[in-house]
Amino acid sequence: MKILALGAHPDDIEYGCGGALLQAVGKGHAVYLQVMTDGLGTVDRRSEQEASARMLGAADLIWGGFKDTELPTSREVITSIESTLRRVEPDIVFVNYFQDAHQDHKALASCTITACRYVKRVFFYHDYTSLNFMPDTFVEIGDELEQKSRLLACHASQVGKDYPTGLDLLESVHALAAFYGFMAKVKYAEAFLPLRNLVSF
Repeated sequence: MKILALGAHPDDIEYGCGGALLQAVGKGHAVYLQVMTDGLGTVDRRSEQEASARMLGAADLIWGGFKDTELPTSREVITSIESTLRRVEPDIVFVNYFQDAHQDHKALASCTITACRYVKRVFFYHDYTSLNFMPDTFVEIGDELEQKSRLLACHASQVGKDYPTGLDLLESVHALAAFYGFMAKVKYAEAFLPLRNLVSF
């Protein structure tokens, strides 16, 4: 299969679906990443994302070229995603959930819903600022959790930030994996909510 994961910022994809992507690459599927902005700050977050993509084994990393905190809900973003869809022809698309406290996440989800109107399997993932996320689809990531943490550790500028929960980025990923594992009745899991999931037998 070919899988496309979309993120508004560097590290969004790894946080929300890094375990599932690692599992997919391990099974021989091709994983493509599209990151819409370079991220804020003086740190070169492109380099952090590129290091993570190499560690993941991504087939390609595509940059959207938009400005952090100013990602618009616009034809331009929809066209950028559609261009990637034509290039990759993915079987599955992952993107952050549309209810979110960050304006870039909301904009990306909205544009992806439009761009992916004919994609048969589209899943929302839980990002750091997601709101009212009620998943019903899970991927067990017990074998991938530590490697997922190493992917996120490539984003050193974000791991070292102070977060209001008191948990750093890596600790919060482990907490979420345990929480969603409990929901899925396994030890560790990632959680998803399908926009569309065409099943065949």
